[in-house]
Amino acid sequence: MEPAQLARLKEDFADYFQIEHSIAINAQPYSGDGDALTEDDYLALMPEPFRLASEMVQLNSSSIRNLSRLGDAADELSRYLQQLAKKVDMMMHYILQQQDQAEHRYHTVSYGGSGLCLRSKHALPEGEWLQLKIFLAHGEGAVFCLGQVLESRPMTDSGDYQVDVVYRHIRELDQELIVRASLHEQTRQLKLKKEQRDASY
Repeated sequence: MEPAQLARLKEDFADYFQIEHSIAINAQPYSGDGDALTEDDYLALMPEPFRLASEMVQLNSSSIRNLSRLGDAADELSRYLQQLAKKVDMMMHYILQQQDQAEHRYHTVSYGGSGLCLRSKHALPEGEWLQLKIFLAHGEGAVFCLGQVLESRPMTDSGDYQVDVVYRHIRELDQELIVRASLHEQTRQLKLKKEQRDASY
């Protein structure tokens, strides 16, 4: 990878906040030319369950938001739709788990809207293209995208490597899904810290 391109991608990687949190992902080398990939080519690579999952999450949240305009009558309908959405989410969660391939499984050190850091037993080559399946925690969905390795560096707590990967081909709605999930996780972590602090008094 050219130094100028690497510098630009590192800037892209730093564009979004990252939350330190371990979630399961799949990462496997993409043998094609990622730079030459068109949007249609990328969408053709995407497994159908990932396409459906993110679109359903977006549809559920926008449908429930729109109910607020109906006033008091919307409360009962909103509760019903939320229960229905939970059942659909459980089904989608089960379907997406079938996409998790043990031989390609890694765990993140952190993730955010522009990329992720994964833990690996081996360094991955700078510039390598990866197909990523990101399984967000707490049933918040799953994302398929293509990323590119920026660098691998030894981790101080083990013999593993931290590998920084920037997203190169990702749908906007999937990026928004990851951003929301990272913010929800930050809220959970802050709440847990507060509870631990209060318990220690």
